[in-house]
Amino acid sequence: MCHQRLKHLMSVAVCVTTFCMATNATMGEFIELNPDGTGETVVLADLLDGTVSGVIVGTNSFDEFNYSTLPNDDMPDPEDINVFGFQDLDGNFGLTFQGGFLDFPGDGISDAALGFTVSVTPEAAREGFRISDAHLFAEGVGLGEESFFAVDESFAVSGVSDTLNVFSTTLNGSNESVLSDYVIFDQVFESLRVTKDILAIAGEDSNQPARATVIRQSFSQIQIPEPSTIGLAALCLLGIAMGRRNS
Repeated sequence: MCHQRLKHLMSVAVCVTTFCMATNATMGEFIELNPDGTGETVVLADLLDGTVSGVIVGTNSFDEFNYSTLPNDDMPDPEDINVFGFQDLDGNFGLTFQGGFLDFPGDGISDAALGFTVSVTPEAAREGFRISDAHLFAEGVGLGEESFFAVDESFAVSGVSDTLNVFSTTLNGSNESVLSDYVIFDQVFESLRVTKDILAIAGEDSNQPARATVIRQSFSQIQIPEPSTIGLAALCLLGIAMGRRNS
């Protein structure tokens, strides 16, 4: 992964593309969540109705939340989804969504869409930090027979076709799980629109729901030198080269 990141760092140093999303003016204010998940938490419903405008975790801020489900499905209501701060093992900041994302046997599928905008905090943005990677995790996954659970993630930005997918399945006698995924973008961003499709299907004869209790998301940042800094470095290297030639 380090080699991949170095490769992308070299490309973004030449040309940086920033995708900016406007923030909504809402009733509440941004609140700061502890990256380790302790302390204050937020209920998703408060982020949807503007009671809380957004949350800040480390150098990432999150706002413009939306959430929808299929009629009469088993996915949790916004009031039953807790939002915590999160920091992954590599030190990247993000969010934990904790709730009963599930489907009970015998009543069709359950499907929810969860979206938000993630941005570099203004202080970090002024220092040249941009979002370079996205990481997705599912935890507390449980399945009975002929069942399936998945989270598919996409990014609403021109030129980005990358997607993330985590899943677990027992369909057709299989027993396969991939519960973490990541992407290193070809560009870097000050802001990204993120959409998750959360799908759960419990088999008709399953003795338990298809479920996950926790969905986590984190985003890496890298610091991009200002064009003037890059130009100055290039001039210094040129000067060194000319000095060696003349010596």
